[in-house]
Amino acid sequence: MTDVPRRRFLQVSAGVVTGLSLSSCADERAAETSAGGLDRPTLEAVGRIALPTGVLGEAGVGRVVGEFLAWLAAFEPVSERDHGYGTAEVRYGPPHPGPLWGAQLEALSLEAHKRFGSTYAGIDIARQREILERQLPEHLPEELPYAGAATHVAIGLIAWFYATPEANDLALRARIGRQGCRGLASGSAEPEPLQI
Repeated sequence: MTDVPRRRFLQVSAGVVTGLSLSSCADERAAETSAGGLDRPTLEAVGRIALPTGVLGEAGVGRVVGEFLAWLAAFEPVSERDHGYGTAEVRYGPPHPGPLWGAQLEALSLEAHKRFGSTYAGIDIARQREILERQLPEHLPEELPYAGAATHVAIGLIAWFYATPEANDLALRARIGRQGCRGLASGSAEPEPLQI
């Protein structure tokens, strides 16, 4: 075997090995990333701060984050909205919030890495809260916006959750099932209380 073919073999082999290792890293990263490029472990860490973890529990926060990501995956940017009563003016919704929210989650992890040498999800909750509070907009909305128009992913997650029937039930401590159909026969029955 001459030097040229051996050198060529080593170059090709190095490229194949590098390509294999990069694709396996990419596969692992893709497993952690979901709709709109949002990093799920980072979003779940934000959820443990922003959502009522004491009531939902760790598993409940994970479930709510999964449902939020499913909503985001189905989000239609600049969709036609209902027009107001008495006007024919067509209004349109916001652009897809995924890129902005993904960048915000990445900023949380970048700060955690630079300050503490770890991912955002890998640091303790007190440090997570400190970083999140520092990166929130200076002027927070006085009331929750439509989730898709939220200027920060934490606000979007909170706004989305508190618009759900589950959050309504938690607030009223009863199984109301807002936006669900219980049928006319259930009209006289009081809703079943939640055991919180």
